[in-house]
Amino acid sequence: MGAWVRYRRGRVVYGGRIARAPFAVWLTTAEGAAVVDEAASRLRIRFLARARAAGRLWRRLAAAARDRQVVATIQSEMDAYPGRIQELAYAEGLPRAGVDLHRLVVVPRALVNGAAFGALARRLRTVPAFASLDGGDPLHDFFVAQVISDADAAIAGAAPTLKRPVTLGSEWISVGLDGAFVWRLPLLNEPPWDGHHYVLEVTRDPITRAVRKGVAAAVGRIDASLQKLSRVDRNEILRRALRGV
Repeated sequence: MGAWVRYRRGRVVYGGRIARAPFAVWLTTAEGAAVVDEAASRLRIRFLARARAAGRLWRRLAAAARDRQVVATIQSEMDAYPGRIQELAYAEGLPRAGVDLHRLVVVPRALVNGAAFGALARRLRTVPAFASLDGGDPLHDFFVAQVISDADAAIAGAAPTLKRPVTLGSEWISVGLDGAFVWRLPLLNEPPWDGHHYVLEVTRDPITRAVRKGVAAAVGRIDASLQKLSRVDRNEILRRALRGV
């Protein structure tokens, strides 16, 4: 399944050409099927109406994805994506530890991707080529969620570590990624976006071997403490973080 967004030379990149496979999967969901059924009902020729409607929806979506203003808008948000992880490092109530003079913070992917989804969706609604697409909110939401999920996967694919961190901005780096920890139960048709980044503060003090050992030990302690959190505790952490951003 081809990714719509990739991580290249330290940058999250959207090229404008989208693979059809995610769209085909979306058509098998209740929302996707409803959109196709509604589009098919407007066709005069009933023979293979659903297939024709699905093909038309795809062609128009792919064309909108290549639109110059759409590409520029998405790329602007992709450039901002790592910075959103950095911003959330300052959010209230997130699990954290101090290693020498560096702060280590857990940043849930659900928070990062939720913020990125909302920002991109709002901006694309003002772009005519995207706003005028057939399919309404369900198709719009699918497209935005796929872009954000691919951005998240692109960063994950870089496999950040202490020795090979992913730069998030001038003040923080991602030094590890958990892809399995369940922070919340997603709503129907909502991406789960499980897991979190371990982000480390960049200061004037160098990241020495002793600091790396301290970070590794702190990650182990935090991991153990997270496993003890109840569902209510996890939701409360997310709620406080959103309130404090």
